[in-house]
Amino acid sequence: MKRVFYILFLAVLLSAQPVNLVFIFHNHQPWYIDFDKNELILPWVRMHAVGNYLKVPLLINESGVPVAFTLSGSLIEQLNWYANGTYTDFRYRISEKLARGEPLTPEEKYAMLKVPGGFFDINWQNILYGHPRYAVLLGMRNDAFSKCPPENVTCVVSKFSDQDLLDLATLFNLLWIDPSIARRYPDIWAMRNKTSFTPGDLKRVLEVHTQLIRQVLPLYRELARRGAVELVPVPYSHPLMPLLADMGAHDDLKIHIALSNGLFQRYLGVKPLGVWPPEQAVNDEVLRLFAEYNYTWTVTDEDVLRATWPGASHFGLYYVDYGGRRLYIFFRDKTLSDNLGFRYSSLTPEAALADFVNYLRRVPRGDCSVVVVALDGENPWENYPNFGDDFLIHFFRGLSQLEKNGTVKIWKPSDFVKACADKAAELPLREFKYFDLGFDISFYKSIRDLPRRSVKGRIAEGSWSGGGSLAVWIGDPDENVWWMWVKKAREDVGINRSWSVLFPLLVAEASDWPFWYGNDMGSPITFDPVAKSALKAYYQRAGLQPPPYLLSSAYPAGTPREDKLVARGEGKVVTYQRATVYVNTTHIWVEGGPCGVFYISNPDVPRSPYIYRGAVRGIRGEPLDIVADMAVDTCTGSVYLSDGGRFYPVGRAAQISLIGAKPGGRLYVEHGGLVYLLGIPEAQAAQQLLIKARDPVGDDFGTGRYQYPKNPVFKPGVFDLTEFAVYDMGDKLRFVFGVRELGGNPWGGPSGFSLQFFHVYINKGRGERNDTLGLRVALCREAAWDVALLIGPGWSGGNRIVYSDGTYIDDAMSIKPGPNNTVVADVPKKYVGDFGRDWKFTVFLTSWDGYGPDNIRNFGVLADEWTAGGADPAAVLAGVAPRVFDLLADTADQQIKALTSYKAARLPNGTYLGKPAVVCTYVSASKPPETQTATITVTVTQTTREVSTTVETRIETRTTTAVSTVTSTERQVVKEVDWATSLAMAAAALAAGVVAGILLRRR
Repeated sequence: MKRVFYILFLAVLLSAQPVNLVFIFHNHQPWYIDFDKNELILPWVRMHAVGNYLKVPLLINESGVPVAFTLSGSLIEQLNWYANGTYTDFRYRISEKLARGEPLTPEEKYAMLKVPGGFFDINWQNILYGHPRYAVLLGMRNDAFSKCPPENVTCVVSKFSDQDLLDLATLFNLLWIDPSIARRYPDIWAMRNKTSFTPGDLKRVLEVHTQLIRQVLPLYRELARRGAVELVPVPYSHPLMPLLADMGAHDDLKIHIALSNGLFQRYLGVKPLGVWPPEQAVNDEVLRLFAEYNYTWTVTDEDVLRATWPGASHFGLYYVDYGGRRLYIFFRDKTLSDNLGFRYSSLTPEAALADFVNYLRRVPRGDCSVVVVALDGENPWENYPNFGDDFLIHFFRGLSQLEKNGTVKIWKPSDFVKACADKAAELPLREFKYFDLGFDISFYKSIRDLPRRSVKGRIAEGSWSGGGSLAVWIGDPDENVWWMWVKKAREDVGINRSWSVLFPLLVAEASDWPFWYGNDMGSPITFDPVAKSALKAYYQRAGLQPPPYLLSSAYPAGTPREDKLVARGEGKVVTYQRATVYVNTTHIWVEGGPCGVFYISNPDVPRSPYIYRGAVRGIRGEPLDIVADMAVDTCTGSVYLSDGGRFYPVGRAAQISLIGAKPGGRLYVEHGGLVYLLGIPEAQAAQQLLIKARDPVGDDFGTGRYQYPKNPVFKPGVFDLTEFAVYDMGDKLRFVFGVRELGGNPWGGPSGFSLQFFHVYINKGRGERNDTLGLRVALCREAAWDVALLIGPGWSGGNRIVYSDGTYIDDAMSIKPGPNNTVVADVPKKYVGDFGRDWKFTVFLTSWDGYGPDNIRNFGVLADEWTAGGADPAAVLAGVAPRVFDLLADTADQQIKALTSYKAARLPNGTYLGKPAVVCTYVSASKPPETQTATITVTVTQTTREVSTTVETRIETRTTTAVSTVTSTERQVVKEVDWATSLAMAAAALAAGVVAGILLRRR
């Protein structure tokens, strides 16, 4: 009965006219086929098949809500490989050996224990820690790796018995099976309570895996036949279509489209009406191809519409027309899509539904207005409690009830197009700038410098990412060189080839490889060998010798793999062989240690496949982990330069200018199979301190009660800002940020760190804007900004200068770690102007998350593995919970007061409204801040569901003591709601009759 009341309670949030909704869940997996090993290197097609590809459509279908599912060609093919036994994955092969009682090699045992990459690759917070035996095994693993020397296989595996490894393999395979699916197999469900397993147990789990994989495509086929879902193809390999079109590879794109259509008709019995562009990436040439293949509709991101037709609403339906062929276009709502993908995992289904409906009440209504929720269909759910099962059941059941009440109307995309085709608006013909990949772009280091062409078309070139840009896939040197590898391979081999030859090229054209190159979304270390193996196979199957650059372990632009890089230094670095490599502004030399050959690489040298520079093999033919430009033989004193893969002696003076290196740059040095990063000292330059401010140590709790996410990578102090300084360096301004603990570089951030994201908002006198870029706080009028600096790990969006008119420049800053847990960002004055003493700086530190909205980590009520906790529930529902760990302020009390100045209120109709916190803690040269570190004792009382806990945080202090008490409750919100009175009265007027009575009784 309570749930019925709750649904009625939500129904009054919206007006009588229902809000039209479309849900599209995108199912895709990269190609995992390693052509060198003839094996799938990762198990995620299998694990998502037993974990999500069955349960998501089944649980949503129980509610009766019609949704659309996409399936990429690469996913369909790999599901069939598993079902038919064509290929399997490395972890399945190890599991099979254990199930048969066969011994594992030490290397196979060691591979099981890797994190990531082994049998602990599962959600720790929601799954692993919930099983006592799994948690014990993880503890044993961590203990072994902490006590054994690095990469000492024998030491690590000696800590584990055969039973330990059998248990580990069984738990990994068992607990990836979704609970709702496991319940259908009584023996599998009972097995979840065991703590010791037999080979027969593991064999049974693997048998169920195969059975479940074979059910996936028939399930989607049956649901589509009944009209319960709409199935949508994704071109074969999930290619980044606009960039291939920019390259002139239109014939390749036609092959990708035709192959996916064929798979849909063969395995799903569907002639598709719509199409999902991979990465929602489009341009006019891509849309023209979709129209040519008689698709009715497609979907892309609201940011693409913003760039296409400024001011147009993404809640409308649009179309383009090519020679009488109309293609209708949906534009997804980023907020709701990201909420489902990232934010709602920290909310109850009821709270999430309330938040969802609270958002809907603010969207325009009309017969043909539509809200499109489009998101990753397979990856979010393991971050939800109980694998997302409870959420999917209750959330979509609630939506179903709201549809029955006439609050919302949920459509399959094709049905909506049929109903509203006559009311769709045509996108206007305009001039756009598209990339021009007819040129060799290997020589470009930044996306802002890439060549572009003017095109008259109907849509901007863009994707879901980075404000609609394609920066995740192009612009970084590794990405640029990768695209040129593909381009040259097509030219060398051609596409008029047999299927056996062509298939590896199609694999190489997948968007997944440049997605990982450049570290925009993490390390490419796992996928780099797969990408290279595809291009190598393309050459080899055509009877051609692969180019030497495809044989290197370094990434395309010569960046060495993270696991090969063992140390770094500024001006000098000591090798494991106790040799010291020195570099100054002119020369590099070696002192001490045994003699040998030292290889040097300048990462600023372009690695064009058309002009092969550097060498991937050493003087004696040994493979290198860098692309070497110079070799120094300390045995003979000889110096060599490389050209076209060969070394030539040039004397005995190792001048860095010979390889184009400059002061302030970097060099990679390889010796004895290990790689070192060596910073070149800067030339002496005048450095004038403009501003220096200290921030209290230990105030990395945001509003006073925030907690770090629970994954161990978030070490204490990584979000604790300790100092901020600005220096004049002549033609640039240098910004220095101190933190209590930098935390290393666990994810291989291009800038040398991974966790922190600094926001600096600069008022240069005008103060055009007072919003912030995703922090969910506002600035006071006095501190309103003209230019903002987003200083992060260097991935897309993490090196950005933003102007108050919304324009921005990427990769213009030089960002790197400095000494003593600092981050240094050099900003050219030509982008921000000459420093003025009246400039005001507001500085925030938050947590970088390349998958999160605005690249900021989610802040929720409760902390989990990847979510920060401690947020006020009312503020979360009102969308005003600050996403800030530390704010540059004189005292922690000042920070707390600023960040808790938001207002959040629950109106009588259940809607949560909020006004963001207003921050007015800035520093300027004309008004220097207090630099004394304060002593703060903060007492936080948090009440959630009427359970009170008191947390006292003491900060080591020097002088003064201040006390602040903050109280939060899920049922009691801010009392000062005068700003919302008129809205409350309007909402109350809607709640009439029996519904009003229900609401009053529930209060």
